[in-house]
Amino acid sequence: MKIGILGSGAVGLTLGAGFVGMGHHVVIGTRNPAKESLQQWAKRQGPGATIGTFREAAASGDLVVICVSWTGAKSAIEQAGIWNFKGKTVVDVTNPLDGKGPDEEGRLSFVNGLSSAGEQIQAWLPPDANVVKALSCVGHEIMFQHRQDGEKPTMFICGNDPEAKKQVTEVLHQMGWEDVADMGRIIMSRNIEPLCILWSAIGYRTGKWDHAFKIVKK
Repeated sequence: MKIGILGSGAVGLTLGAGFVGMGHHVVIGTRNPAKESLQQWAKRQGPGATIGTFREAAASGDLVVICVSWTGAKSAIEQAGIWNFKGKTVVDVTNPLDGKGPDEEGRLSFVNGLSSAGEQIQAWLPPDANVVKALSCVGHEIMFQHRQDGEKPTMFICGNDPEAKKQVTEVLHQMGWEDVADMGRIIMSRNIEPLCILWSAIGYRTGKWDHAFKIVKK
């Protein structure tokens, strides 16, 4: 499968390398495709990885992943070309952080007045682009669970289109997420996204980033 990734930070490059390792072809979309460190990253990944513009990544992907910082999300989508999302499944990994960093308790804060990033991205895109919120409740360190030992945590997803959620669930299973919990329509992003605040607070307080949440079933 061809996967376009909007975002060349730690999350985007971690996902890119992992997807290439799974046999997918990845185009990383970024504002500066000529950046030497990104070109070297692509060379290390081999022929399955390419660095391009946001538009090239969105156009190339059968599946498009958005993992830019929230402050640059709308600009990245506009640069990608709204038409390049038509009819596609779009994985939203963003959280609507205000960019101010953690407070003294290790808490991050969301942008005031925004219902959720998932709903906003769905509204920005064409009606037939199917946004699925996923991978927003953990950091890039543990996005590929097959690299982890011990008990498998839960990945929470939501979205309006059942087929899009099925497609994303299959990808998550390939990534090692055995337990994928479908929380409903994209409005449930309002409830999934705050998990990142808890996840980050644990990391800031303990200095460890290898944790995740799990639904415990009897």
